[in-house]
Amino acid sequence: MSTEFLSKVDAAIARALALPQAERRAIFTAFSPERIRAEAEALQARKDAGEDLPLFGTLVSVKDLYDEAGEVTGAGSRLLAEREPATHDCASVAKLKQAGALMFGRSSMSEFAYSGVGLNPHHGTPSSALVQGGMPGGSSSGAAVCVALGLTDAAIGTDTGGSLRIPAAANGIWGFKPSQGLIDDSGVHPLAPTYDVPGPMAASLPLTRALAEVMAVQGLSTSVPETLRLAIPAGAFTDGLSPEVAALFEAEKARLMEMGHELVPVDMSAIGAAVGLNKIIVSVEAHRIYADDLDRLEELGDPRVLSRIRFAETLSDAEIAEAYDKRAAIVAQFDAAMEGLDALVAPTLMRLPPSIAEVEAEFDRLNMEMLRNTSLVNLVDGCALAMPTPGLTPAFSMTMLVGVKGADAALFAIAERLTA
Repeated sequence: MSTEFLSKVDAAIARALALPQAERRAIFTAFSPERIRAEAEALQARKDAGEDLPLFGTLVSVKDLYDEAGEVTGAGSRLLAEREPATHDCASVAKLKQAGALMFGRSSMSEFAYSGVGLNPHHGTPSSALVQGGMPGGSSSGAAVCVALGLTDAAIGTDTGGSLRIPAAANGIWGFKPSQGLIDDSGVHPLAPTYDVPGPMAASLPLTRALAEVMAVQGLSTSVPETLRLAIPAGAFTDGLSPEVAALFEAEKARLMEMGHELVPVDMSAIGAAVGLNKIIVSVEAHRIYADDLDRLEELGDPRVLSRIRFAETLSDAEIAEAYDKRAAIVAQFDAAMEGLDALVAPTLMRLPPSIAEVEAEFDRLNMEMLRNTSLVNLVDGCALAMPTPGLTPAFSMTMLVGVKGADAALFAIAERLTA
């Protein structure tokens, strides 16, 4: 029996246990060395028996929204913390385990996945791995931090308005927001089903793609042209950028042109003006899920999250119906604007990640700013990759590739071309 894998697991457990207890609790909502070691030994036995395990040796943290047999799916909330443990693995966890990945703890998150900054008053907010005291990004905060700290190789999270890409940006790793339907979301606790998607994060593009291919319901292999036609948006994604991010984006555009790719300006003003539709639709769908629990949430919940859920109570039926209709029109408009283009390139965030202290002091403004660019992708029903920005210190992932729904395979091929 090889001991290399088990030694890797023991070393990762030791690194996690060496963290101060408060820090570890802010990263993991559940962490059982005994369970991890037992599952690692069972996985090693499968490998020794000759089973084909394409992800063997990969340590993956699981966001506290995914059902995992024997674990409570608490969604980062005191309301759900006393639920019965799940009786079976959700589809994504089952596929990853079948492929040989080892589930390494349940990662922390914003309550109900309803925040782009990652604050959680119940178990603490982890610091960005890149900047001590820096915002970790949300809602998949612990997921990104444990990858960036090297505790795990990868993580699985969810994305409703940027919850895979914002933490990836704040921690300098890769984050993939798939097209809706690419990955089976059964057994993943919802926030807003119109937008919710499960997906992976990892320290490298090949591993991000490997996890996505295992989780996906279809293959992710395709070819793209040698010379790419890349949309550069105006009126959305690039308006109101901080000076630092504007300079970074100019440098990235110059790099892409030097590689020989064609940059095509595209007016997306109408799409940018429609970003407020997300607030309406997400609030309405979250309210449907938690309508019977609002009184308890007044006592147990994060007031910042509860106020966003209760926003739905200020809306009329006509306003809600109009939001869904307008969103459908915006999706069609984006698809039309991207005709003949291979992908859109934009900054992941409109400003560099703030500190946790800044976010706590000005939550509404900074949460909105962190979500602005990423949530536009959810608005237009697209897919996206947050990718590390060359030469940036701290090494935030401030470049985002965006495709229309169904362009996931092409997006990975384009990312490989642009980072070769």
